[in-house]
Amino acid sequence: MASFAQDVKNELAHKFSDDPDCLLAEFVALLKVGSRKIDGRFEFSTTNAAVARRVITLGKNFFPRVKPEIAAVRRKKLMKNLLYVVRFLAAGELQNFFDALDLSELLKRTRYKVAYMRGAFLANGSVNRPEAQYIMQIVTFTQAEGIFLRKQMSNLEFNAGLNERQKKFFIWLREGDAVCDFLGMIGAENAVERFEVARNLKEVRMQVNRIVNVETAALNKAINAAQRQLADIKILLDKNAPVNDRLREAMKVRLENPSCTMRELAKKISMSDAGLRYRFKVIHRLAKKLMR
Repeated sequence: MASFAQDVKNELAHKFSDDPDCLLAEFVALLKVGSRKIDGRFEFSTTNAAVARRVITLGKNFFPRVKPEIAAVRRKKLMKNLLYVVRFLAAGELQNFFDALDLSELLKRTRYKVAYMRGAFLANGSVNRPEAQYIMQIVTFTQAEGIFLRKQMSNLEFNAGLNERQKKFFIWLREGDAVCDFLGMIGAENAVERFEVARNLKEVRMQVNRIVNVETAALNKAINAAQRQLADIKILLDKNAPVNDRLREAMKVRLENPSCTMRELAKKISMSDAGLRYRFKVIHRLAKKLMR
């Protein structure tokens, strides 16, 4: 079963813009974030077949003379899923393009920045399923690329964090609204809908749990109070302690209704909660005095 992150990538990988500059910005991000240079060639790797096909398609569009080669490798660790490796052979033209690339000029408009972030997410991004914690992150191999991505996120009004772990750099969002807005911005409408539904269900469950916890705590408090009052009454009865009519009335209503709350007892004898509570305080003091 595909993960939520894989579903998001599958959705994004099948969307194509009519703006060639947006597609170019996305392709640049795919290679800058998701590839390494090995023996003079760009080598892009991903576990998502749709993303691998997108890299090949965009590469052929912009660099028709640079031949892509794809290989599927069975990984030995984790879930042993396939790793798709796309290698661009005779990549001199591609390298010359990146050497001369002015990213500030390429990303001069907001929609190009959005396309770049979409490519970065497709290359090395992940997002937790919405039923769990709200975390979206993009992994880079260099600190410079991590800082650059965080800056682009800031330009797009996202307050992203940046951490280093195991010689990799993680740009992350950890707030439900921010994750949802980011997915919507890069074009994952179906994922946003699923995210919103799951988040609403999660919030309803949390609210119900809070109500149940409050009611359970109140019930436990009432039970403990009733048990303490019954114990005090037993002491007074065993010792034949003299009590006035008001206290006798409180003792009688409690003995007849051992499981009722203080409010329910007060209604039965037509008095206030505070007044009945005071009578039981007096009963408790008498019981303590007799026990001493």
